[in-house]
Amino acid sequence: MTSAAGGEDASAGGGAGESAVDVDTPSVDEPPTSGRRLSALWADPPGLVGRLTSVQNDRIGKRLLYTGFFFLLLGGSVDSLVMRLQLAVPDNDLISPELYNELFTNHGSVTMFLVILPITEGFAILVLPFMLGTREMPFPRLGAYSFFTYLFGGLFYYSSTLFQLVPDAGWFAYTPLSLTEYSPDKALDFWVLGLSVAEVGAIAAGIEIIIAIMKFRAPGMTLSRMPLFAWAMLVTAFMILFAFTTLIVGSLLLELSRSYEMKFFDPDAGGSSLLWQHLFWFFGHPEVYIQFLPAAGMVSMILPVLVRRKVVGYTWLVAAMVAIGFMSFALWAHHMFAVGLSPIVLGFFSAASMAIGIPAAVQFFAWIATISEGRPVWRTPLLFVYGFLVTFVIGGITGVMLASAPFDLQATDSAFVTGHLHYVLIGGVAFPLFAAAYYWLPKFSGRMLDERLGRWNFWLMFVGLHLTFFPMHLAGLRGMPRRIYTYDADTGWGIYNLISTIGAFVTFAGVLVFGANLVHTRFRGAPAGTNPWGADTLEWAVTSPPPEQGFTIPPIVHSRHPLWDQKDLHDGDPRLVAFVRALGDWPTTWRAALITGTNDGRPEEVVRVSGPSIWPFVAACGTLLLFVGEMLHDTAVLASSAAILVGSVVMWNRPDPAPLDESAEVAFENEHGVPVRTDGGEALALWGMGLAILVAATAFATIVLSYLYLRVESPHWPPVGVAEPPVARAVLAALAIAGSTTAIALALRGVRRDAPGALVGGLVAGTSLALTGCAIQIVDLVAMDIDPTANAYGSIVALLAGFLIAAGATGVVIDLVVLRAALVGRFTPRRHSAVANATRYSVALAAMWLIGSSILCFVPRVG
Repeated sequence: MTSAAGGEDASAGGGAGESAVDVDTPSVDEPPTSGRRLSALWADPPGLVGRLTSVQNDRIGKRLLYTGFFFLLLGGSVDSLVMRLQLAVPDNDLISPELYNELFTNHGSVTMFLVILPITEGFAILVLPFMLGTREMPFPRLGAYSFFTYLFGGLFYYSSTLFQLVPDAGWFAYTPLSLTEYSPDKALDFWVLGLSVAEVGAIAAGIEIIIAIMKFRAPGMTLSRMPLFAWAMLVTAFMILFAFTTLIVGSLLLELSRSYEMKFFDPDAGGSSLLWQHLFWFFGHPEVYIQFLPAAGMVSMILPVLVRRKVVGYTWLVAAMVAIGFMSFALWAHHMFAVGLSPIVLGFFSAASMAIGIPAAVQFFAWIATISEGRPVWRTPLLFVYGFLVTFVIGGITGVMLASAPFDLQATDSAFVTGHLHYVLIGGVAFPLFAAAYYWLPKFSGRMLDERLGRWNFWLMFVGLHLTFFPMHLAGLRGMPRRIYTYDADTGWGIYNLISTIGAFVTFAGVLVFGANLVHTRFRGAPAGTNPWGADTLEWAVTSPPPEQGFTIPPIVHSRHPLWDQKDLHDGDPRLVAFVRALGDWPTTWRAALITGTNDGRPEEVVRVSGPSIWPFVAACGTLLLFVGEMLHDTAVLASSAAILVGSVVMWNRPDPAPLDESAEVAFENEHGVPVRTDGGEALALWGMGLAILVAATAFATIVLSYLYLRVESPHWPPVGVAEPPVARAVLAALAIAGSTTAIALALRGVRRDAPGALVGGLVAGTSLALTGCAIQIVDLVAMDIDPTANAYGSIVALLAGFLIAAGATGVVIDLVVLRAALVGRFTPRRHSAVANATRYSVALAAMWLIGSSILCFVPRVG
């Protein structure tokens, strides 16, 4: 048993190749017989089929990590080295300006979309189930889908190279440069559509991470006892839902403008080129904190263990994370100081940009206080943490400088900004990610990474980072712009660029050393043991590598530091102890996980989670083909891919037959007081559908705000010669959707009262009315006197009406799936979560439809 002070007697020293000395950890008392049965039950199938159907969190997490590292080498490193060689000396002609534009576009796009966030989500999916004391992520098939869409999106984006159509408009794709007038080929379509596929995967993973943290925790793990990494990922995942959904809608507007000549961004037709910047940076600036917060959470986990001191200011650290999450969405125009915003707007965003430094500073003071009262053990993870602390402070100071509008107006689009950005992203994000790799990968590989190689890895990257990017600040202050491919000798920038180029190669050498360390560890790494760091959190209570099911018997948590403060992880209230031990022996024929209360951590339900399935892979293929069909403008591909996507999603989410009869559920519930829900459970259904509705509502709000922005920017709405939209058909459609919601609610009431006739009748009526509402809206859109390609009014009206139709069609599909299950007698008063979800979606659809119809009908009549 480690001591309450943090396991000071644990061996955290040792040189290269030495085996970490395991430490005593609280007893987990795993029954070997049921543990073997559960391990076989939770294991994924072997071979190629297993690779395509795998849903285990450790496999999905590792795939995300390794794929992200591959993209880092491909786009984050190689591209940057070629650019640095081009800039090493003045008047260089190593590469052409066209290739240089392609390289910096690819470098920024890959780093921001395909490297940092996927690696972060990979760590979360890999570590969180063990850290939270549960067996699996809540929607394993959704996790598999998120990986495949990320992989396919990245490969789709990179396939542009095969067609010699590499995007070259920058990773932010500003209009009008990204429109067909200046980018007439398909290069930008690869950028828009390929990265959008990857963004869908990021949103899917975000949904799963939120539910895992909120509901899949060990008994007794209240919100105030959650590990800080879980808090960081919770805030981050919510930010992902808002930021990435907004970007996907913005990308949709850009693709519609490129492919169908819509006028969202055409000032001559009532559009606004600044609309794209608002939409992009509403994603782009929170994206910096989406990357920083998980890194901060990792630091908050690693630092206390390696300084042998409980973290100082836990509550303040949590409050700072939440504050950053909210504040990051209030300063997107920080990147738009030079576009001509009013002084009042500049002042607001300048103040917000400075204020967000306060919660960041709170975190730093907490970490410094933890260090000051601890006893550092100088292993590689701690080196990277210290490198993070030094480097991110510099990046934060220059960030506050850029938050001042007068300074920003002078430094904007200069090399100073490039230096600042990389100090934040490499020092503030990459260093903690490397620390996390050295800290957590031994748990899942069973082998320690080599310490000597780790130190070389750190020092090469630390020295290389400062050699590369500190001179950029000086060059920028001396007038060097960003994104130039060469410069004259008399500018005086040559020495700064030469030093930066040398530093880039030193940094890349550090990355290669890390890759070599992974290979060395795979074949010659020293055994890790269960808890090589003397750590305090639950993931270090299971063997290395962990068993397939994680915890056979769920632990009982009484502390923020259970391995430091508890002698036995299964000690507590006798009734609770009996319950968790019962879960170690039953069930062993289906995958059961425990749902606990959001705030208090009390057991709420035992639910069945899904197992291996080919359908997530098929759904990802359908998603990819849908975007390919859009780029090709091929109606047949679009229709078939949409059918594949919808069909596969239905197949993986269809209600499966129950693995046991209700009497067995009731017997366990009567004995232990915790309901058993083999249909997925009420809480899981509520959170899953709730977050799906949140994503849909965010997309809807983005379209509505775009409509209102264009309305404010336009002197005539609708344009002269365009009739105001009719009201009668819109009212009929809204009444049909409202009636559908009422009918679905009556169906839910019927199943709860064990009235199958009322259930089926309500579903039939609700489906019919929803279909009627969509049909009326289609007729109304066709009959309206608008041309989507003539002006921005027609474009945004068509988009908003189209969204309502798509949302209504989604409701029809949900109702049909539920209706089919009802007709075969799948639902009972105990098992009807799918009906409840159909009702929730129907209510959300009615709300969005009412708002959208009102905007379409009445805003043109106002002013």
